[in-house]
Amino acid sequence: MQSVAVLHPHLLIWRDPPLWSFVWRGLLPLAALALAASFALGPVARNWIEGPVQRETREQLHAAGFGWVGLSVSGQNVTLSGEEPAAGAGERAIALAKAATCATWIGRRTCAVSVVGRFTAPTPLGAAPAPTQTAAQACEQSLAGVLAGEQIEFATGSAAIDTRSGPLLDRLAKEARNCAGTLRIEGHTDPVGRSAFNRSLSQARAAAVRDALIARGVPAERLRAQGFAARRPIADNRTESGRARNRRIEFHAVSGN
Repeated sequence: MQSVAVLHPHLLIWRDPPLWSFVWRGLLPLAALALAASFALGPVARNWIEGPVQRETREQLHAAGFGWVGLSVSGQNVTLSGEEPAAGAGERAIALAKAATCATWIGRRTCAVSVVGRFTAPTPLGAAPAPTQTAAQACEQSLAGVLAGEQIEFATGSAAIDTRSGPLLDRLAKEARNCAGTLRIEGHTDPVGRSAFNRSLSQARAAAVRDALIARGVPAERLRAQGFAARRPIADNRTESGRARNRRIEFHAVSGN
């Protein structure tokens, strides 16, 4: 006898076990995607992405002497603006912003995916007498621009300058020769180790850079060296990347002699 399968209409909608429990579970990935999209486009994402990019880029520009730069951020796209205090200062600000790093869950990474500069040219010298302090600030900014994204490297726990820093010192010497007045070379360390050792090390490293610049033609009477140990951090000493940024050399114009 031949058997015939009969499909009742109600089984197309309701089955035992019912299909609905499987259907709503299948919709969960779509709901998660919709939630992720609303998160990416919402204010929380702006706070998590734009906020740190703006804050870190601003702090690193300010620490390098580029406080005159205006800053706006859209996502990870950064726009810089302002009147350049000297020709080429805008390009150095852009280089510094491109090198700025932000903390992420996988360590510090470059903040911006793109940096655009919209600067106005320096005021003509004949328009108004420029005060001496403006020239000093321009000098600091030019040296900070050379150092943007780079550091003078030393042997660990030593004031011996790594030979790989030779080209960087050449560029610093060229800028220093074009600066008027006296420059203070500052040595800074992280807080690891004994305070007395760090004070001595920071002074010795600043003196080593001074000697290197003198050897490259910068007049000795225009250079001073001073060590500050770990007293002036610019980054978080609780992280290795922060401590690496704090181990640095800075240049500042000295008013008067």
